[in-house]
Amino acid sequence: MAETAIFYDASKCTACKGCQVACKQWNQLSSPLTADEFEFTKSYQSPLELADKTWIIITFAEVDQDIGIEWNFMRNACFHCTDAACEQACPTGAISHVENGAVVIDQEKCIGCRYCVNSCPFGVPKWREAENKTFKCWLCQDRQANGRSPGCVGTCPTGALTFGERPAMVAAAQTRLDEVKAAGSDKAELYGVDELDGMHVIFLAHRGLEAHGLIRDPQVPGSIKFWQLMKPLSGLAFAATFGGLGISFLASMGYDRDSNNVEEVEE
Repeated sequence: MAETAIFYDASKCTACKGCQVACKQWNQLSSPLTADEFEFTKSYQSPLELADKTWIIITFAEVDQDIGIEWNFMRNACFHCTDAACEQACPTGAISHVENGAVVIDQEKCIGCRYCVNSCPFGVPKWREAENKTFKCWLCQDRQANGRSPGCVGTCPTGALTFGERPAMVAAAQTRLDEVKAAGSDKAELYGVDELDGMHVIFLAHRGLEAHGLIRDPQVPGSIKFWQLMKPLSGLAFAATFGGLGISFLASMGYDRDSNNVEEVEE
């Protein structure tokens, strides 16, 4: 299977939230059912952040203008990084890349340690207390396996979301970048082409990265990199300890405690 990617064009997004609904419907992710479970946020953005049962949201960055408000929308979900901090932090191998480049969580292996939650520079993985597991977008691997695009892409009415092989999506993003710049959006930038060794969601931020809430030059936390370097040493230390215990056990075979007991000398 070839590497695939989503291309999100913020200049075409109307924040209809159809992608949010489609994600919940396809992945059977429940939402609160009564009004008192919703917090009034004074914002059109709802919900305000990702959760264990909310894997994608459209963010609303509002900028006051002389007349009205400027909206800078952005798709917030897993970026599916090639250099993925969550994968490197996972101690059980529950998080891995699949053949098409997506980063997925094997719930059978997840122990709920939340190392991935704390290591992701974007705050994507979320812990579910009831099951002691971590969840996030998986790029609808079941749909991709059957030749279909992820659920969020299929429902987008404006063409803000497209899906295909990653090289084609990068090329499409570059072409669109040239178009919006020619149309006057001189701050427009692409995101995800090179960041963290390449992402499997490519973004066009037509008003610049910061305006759309994107982190410029994201990095895997240094503590994770250090842990990766220490893993081989930890394995050698374990082997040395286990080997030393084995040698001690073999050396002690045949030892007779009673015959080697030193009796106290009475004064």
